[in-house]
Amino acid sequence: MSEHRSAKVRRILQLQGRAATLQARYEATMARIAAARYQAAELRQQALSLRLKLTPDELCQLRRARRCG
Repeated sequence: MSEHRSAKVRRILQLQGRAATLQARYEATMARIAAARYQAAELRQQALSLRLKLTPDELCQLRRARRCG
């Protein structure tokens, strides 16, 4: 009862399978990117919060540290 498929039908199934695999990988990557983007925004917000509380001396230290790397 094995069904014989033409080369074209096999090729279509192969291409659709590959497309589905790539789409799944793409969606998983986009989910990781979204999580990383959110985390980066949170960290930037925390840094800004701390920066607003710095004394003038600490601001100078921060500027020097940024210049020197």
